[in-house]
Amino acid sequence: MDGAAYVMLSGALTFGVPLALAVRELLDLKRRGGGNWDGDGPQPEPTPPPSPRGEKPLPDCLIPKLAPGPVRRVRELEEV
Repeated sequence: MDGAAYVMLSGALTFGVPLALAVRELLDLKRRGGGNWDGDGPQPEPTPPPSPRGEKPLPDCLIPKLAPGPVRRVRELEEV
């Protein structure tokens, strides 16, 4: 086998197989007839599962509350 054929076959094997797999994955992800991707659209809010054996829910003081915005840290300079 001459060098040119070896380079062509090696390149086809190196780049051709991953490229063919990528094209196949893109074709599998075709859009539906309505123009939406699979699974797009408003999702309903998940409801918490019922507590087992009639246990009481956690009190509000034990449920962590998120801060309304990002917390900014104050820079403290070190003495040198």
